[in-house]
Amino acid sequence: MEQQEFEVLLNLIDQMISTSEPIGAEYYRGYRKGIQLYQLGTFEESVKEHFRLHESHADNGDNYLNSYARGYRDGCKGLKPNP
Repeated sequence: MEQQEFEVLLNLIDQMISTSEPIGAEYYRGYRKGIQLYQLGTFEESVKEHFRLHESHADNGDNYLNSYARGYRDGCKGLKPNP
């Protein structure tokens, strides 16, 4: 993804964070973090955090944390946001 296209995506995500309902906003917060790691190629440096969010917090009953973790995973995979 080109830098300019990436900046546009981050701005769109910021808008979605501020205008979404709370659970949707958490998804976009997680997605923003994940897509940054994906874009910057620094995912390998965050393996510990990735597994913490991916494994131990997945489906733990906290809807906000689950939404954040799902967004983070989608971003790390380079997927389009899908709250």
